[in-house]
Amino acid sequence: MPLAPLLALLNNIVEIRLDAIQFVVDMRRPVAMKADGIGIWQNILEFVVKLAVIANAFLIAFTSDIIPQIFYRYRHHGTSGLDGYVNYTLVHVPSGCNYTLAHVPSGCRYHGYHDELGNHTLYYCELLIVRLAFVVVFEHFVFSIAGLIDLMVPDIPRSLYLKIKREEYLSQQALVEVEHEDEMMKD
Repeated sequence: MPLAPLLALLNNIVEIRLDAIQFVVDMRRPVAMKADGIGIWQNILEFVVKLAVIANAFLIAFTSDIIPQIFYRYRHHGTSGLDGYVNYTLVHVPSGCNYTLAHVPSGCRYHGYHDELGNHTLYYCELLIVRLAFVVVFEHFVFSIAGLIDLMVPDIPRSLYLKIKREEYLSQQALVEVEHEDEMMKD
């Protein structure tokens, strides 16, 4: 009778027992410790939220056409709606520019706020100021709404608060009873 299968069986039995002991003793779940909150993660999450609000404000201000359209209406209040808006935002290619293109049509225009020499216009600077003001106003508005919601919504729901208070009261009562029984035993 070969000895190898018997030794393999003995090895498997010992290995299963050792693995069981390791799972039961060494790999137990750690004892839970009470914590007041999520610790440093609270600050990290608050930072990420603030960064996201500011990034969204910049995205709205600088990638959408909403603010330039509103500013155009305000600046040209004599026009109804957005009459002439597209024409106002298009600029002719500056004369005297050396382009690598073989042929640039004379009527070629692009989106921007430049004069004939290619310099930014006063309207561009005003629009930039309005966009930055929008970023500041938007983030203050969002943070104030978040602050109001934080003030209005309690950290602990009332039903849970009452259960915690009841548990504290019952534990105090049990402690008083134990102390009273100890005094009775001593007498």
